[in-house]
Amino acid sequence: MKISKQQKAALESYARSVLGAVVAVAATGNYAPDDLGKAAVAALIPPILRWANTNDPAFGRKAAVKKKKAR
Repeated sequence: MKISKQQKAALESYARSVLGAVVAVAATGNYAPDDLGKAAVAALIPPILRWANTNDPAFGRKAAVKKKKAR
């Protein structure tokens, strides 16, 4: 399976969000796996918001449509 540049950008964004969320939870002294997992799930919010933003040039919904039309 080949990953497109747009999908790679979204995965990289999610990875950064996970890292930030998990470090923030761990910095409070909470190392419970359930809470760290919740942080990883909560990290989905920023990439989803970027995808939903039609003006986002990196991987917003219109970005994929514009690239297809340009071909």
